[in-house]
Amino acid sequence: MSATTDQVQYDAYGPDRFASHLPFGPNGYLFTVPGDFPEDTPSHTNVTDWEMAVYRTGEPGPDGWEVRDVNGQRRVWAVAASRREAVGMAFLEIARVRRDQAEEIAEKRVACGLEIVPPYKVETTDGVTLVLTAQGIARLVRIEGTETGFPARYHVTATDGGEAYVIEAGEGVELRTLEVGVLHIRCGCDPDAACFENETDALNHVREELTAWWLCPKSPGAPAAEDQQPEDDDEDQAPAAE
Repeated sequence: MSATTDQVQYDAYGPDRFASHLPFGPNGYLFTVPGDFPEDTPSHTNVTDWEMAVYRTGEPGPDGWEVRDVNGQRRVWAVAASRREAVGMAFLEIARVRRDQAEEIAEKRVACGLEIVPPYKVETTDGVTLVLTAQGIARLVRIEGTETGFPARYHVTATDGGEAYVIEAGEGVELRTLEVGVLHIRCGCDPDAACFENETDALNHVREELTAWWLCPKSPGAPAAEDQQPEDDDEDQAPAAE
């Protein structure tokens, strides 16, 4: 994400949002700074999304709007004459801090004898939860909770689409989640993925979490041949997709 306010979505709040002793204006707007902002920092340094508040300070003078993070240190990230300018300045300051933190992480990794970025990344690219019954297989859309003592209701569609219908949970009804993904090995790709320092841990994760997988074609290396196929007597291991 670039340092711009064009895509920011604001949610107005009132006096009941924050306790009176907290350093936020009684009226203002909430917005989110994505955890993967800015886009030029490596994905393994990403953080969770930050909820932010922008509000009028009530102080006279040109700096009438202030921005603070809601769930962290409640630090003031910017003050400006307009809401737009204050939010834009906050994005720029957050980008600066996160870039500095990413650089510090890289330096610490090198000092510990590690590569600058984790060399193995397992990216989950797609997934589906299936509902298996004696009558067939359906694709789960959502689960409807029910009152205590009554079975949950699975809203599903046929695997090839179509109108939704309902299957009640019970004996002979099974949920099975299938996920597919990509193993990246020093390929230069930077997906939002699980990161690993060695091949063993990466392949263990692949087998445990993915039903099918393939190697990123940009990867200069590849797992050993015996590691790319499941053991004959282990049905839970996931083969590489053809």
